[in-house]
Amino acid sequence: MKEVDLKHFLEKYRGKSVDFYRFPGNYGDSLIWHGTKIVLKELNITENYVEIDSSKSNDVLFIDGGGNFVDYYSDVRDFLTEKPNLYKEVVVLPHTIFGDKQIEVLNNLSGNITVFCREKVSFGFLKEKFINGGIYLWHDCAFYNEFQKTTSGQGTLNAFRKDKESVIEKEPELNHDISYNGYATKPLNEFMNYLNEYEEINTDRLHIAICGTLLGKKVNLYPNSYYKNKAVFGYSLSKFPNISFVDNNI
Repeated sequence: MKEVDLKHFLEKYRGKSVDFYRFPGNYGDSLIWHGTKIVLKELNITENYVEIDSSKSNDVLFIDGGGNFVDYYSDVRDFLTEKPNLYKEVVVLPHTIFGDKQIEVLNNLSGNITVFCREKVSFGFLKEKFINGGIYLWHDCAFYNEFQKTTSGQGTLNAFRKDKESVIEKEPELNHDISYNGYATKPLNEFMNYLNEYEEINTDRLHIAICGTLLGKKVNLYPNSYYKNKAVFGYSLSKFPNISFVDNNI
């Protein structure tokens, strides 16, 4: 598997302007966006935000990282399907990717296509089926955020999702999925302040787990409905001593 430092790769775009697609998302996804912004600012890359009905302003397109390029969601797939020949270069920032629909879209793109996978399962999937560009392995852009660790906080937060990615058999009686309380480009203050109220976090939300880990909380990450949580834990989170993966249901 070819691991390539994303920041080093993006050096070629230093000082340039790129079109940037940030698909809709929840408050946890804002952790990705803010981490991405840190990298872009450091490299003096200017992003021009585009939607599916936008015309292009630059020859290069960045697609923000995350978990949207899977069968559960269609935003990234629809965007690229609408614009298969529009850009000379497309860079998909660290993503989880699965499903033949996504492969078909990628293989139909023209130009120079580069895809970063944020875990090894997606990398292996693309390595087998993606024939039209480069595939690299690198960590979720949420890890570019740096937070001050805190020993304060009391009690345990249960933050389990209630959507199609949930596999819990019974929602905890006291459950607060803070990811529903915002959007993918919202400032992180409220998110961080809420997590900082607790000593321990139980969640199946990947970015609640990442944020809690970076804040120094004790975190127990549970599976979602496909391999995403376990795969990102294995590639990126397992090196942190304050997080565990709980490979069973609640």
